[in-house]
Amino acid sequence: MTVAMLACGLMSGQTNFSDDPLHAVFETKDAESFWKAFDRIETSKENPFNEYIKNGSPGVQGFVPFRIMNADSLYTTVKRRKEDYIKSRNVLSEISLKEKRIKAIYSALKYWYPKAIFPPVYFVYGRFNSGGTVSKDGIIIGTEMLTDLNGITGLITHELIHFQQGIQGDDTLLKQSLTEGGADFLGEFISGETINSKPFQYGETHSAQLCKEFITKLKGNDYQDWLYGISKKDDRPNDLGYWMGYKIVEAYFNKQSDKHQAIDHILHIQNPFLFLKESGFLDSYIQEYANGKNMKFDDFFKEYSDEVHEVTFLVSVPDKNDEVYITGNQPELGNWNPSSIKMNRKGNKERSITLKIHLPAQLKFTQGTWDKEAEIKGREKGQNITIENIKSKKLHYEIKDWYKN
Repeated sequence: MTVAMLACGLMSGQTNFSDDPLHAVFETKDAESFWKAFDRIETSKENPFNEYIKNGSPGVQGFVPFRIMNADSLYTTVKRRKEDYIKSRNVLSEISLKEKRIKAIYSALKYWYPKAIFPPVYFVYGRFNSGGTVSKDGIIIGTEMLTDLNGITGLITHELIHFQQGIQGDDTLLKQSLTEGGADFLGEFISGETINSKPFQYGETHSAQLCKEFITKLKGNDYQDWLYGISKKDDRPNDLGYWMGYKIVEAYFNKQSDKHQAIDHILHIQNPFLFLKESGFLDSYIQEYANGKNMKFDDFFKEYSDEVHEVTFLVSVPDKNDEVYITGNQPELGNWNPSSIKMNRKGNKERSITLKIHLPAQLKFTQGTWDKEAEIKGREKGQNITIENIKSKKLHYEIKDWYKN
């Protein structure tokens, strides 16, 4: 499944791919190239995977950042897990049989969503850290993760749905759960095949407990215990957000009379909070939560509250010449315009600004462009800063460095 958040808008905007499901391309040359390099490990004086990466397809190039990393990293992993790689050596020998089934599924998507496009599917080799993802160039499958082709149609279908998606809104747990759960729901709808059985079984068994927890987390961008990793605070499996997103999307879909239009809306959710409200799936839990907070039911679905908090942001910068801009999820924070609100110079290496904001707030610091985004000390690179409550009217942040997004 996908490991990181998807640039769905970019992917759905691609126009240079076939809109005919029967013309979809399944590319296995990278797998052949990998095994040629693999067979030279013991005899080559140089790293044989240099050539695999250098001559790799757009699929390999899309797998290099965050997954393969570089030829040396791949070489080290292959040496350490040689026997695990060997298990997949002949796994693609019957892929042509699966292609027929996949193209039939693609045709089903074309019926329900006529605007569908069908990018190439690249079978590549990585470092056992991703079963599949999408890039602007197509669907990429981590072949080393396969010991057989059982489930490959479901995986490719899931990633195909991701390629069609263009979901809007801030990067919240709700949005990402709808992204993943929507891909699962629509993938199952057109293929009849289910994936991610563990979180679904656990979710159905612990539904009430999970729904109560989810509504307290859905507006933030902390995915732990819901997507891509667990804290082991209990016995839950990974990726319960897939299940939750699926259930919300399913509830929405079942309420719509025009199923073609419903699928279009699911692929292009404009406001995740209004979509949740329209689904009705969590209504009883949200009403209970709102009552406990003396909140109106409808107010829960607002991205942030009407209440205003005055906050002073103090930012330490790595260089005295650095100019800093603040941007975030509301007009008072520039509505994610990276150059609309410039911070004031307070000293050689400190910048400040006082703003009136709404909670929860999400924000980032830039140098006036998304090409120069701040890496904040103590926070994961690229993650939004989320402010859910105000403990102090002065908030301090230290910028370690700037990076190109």
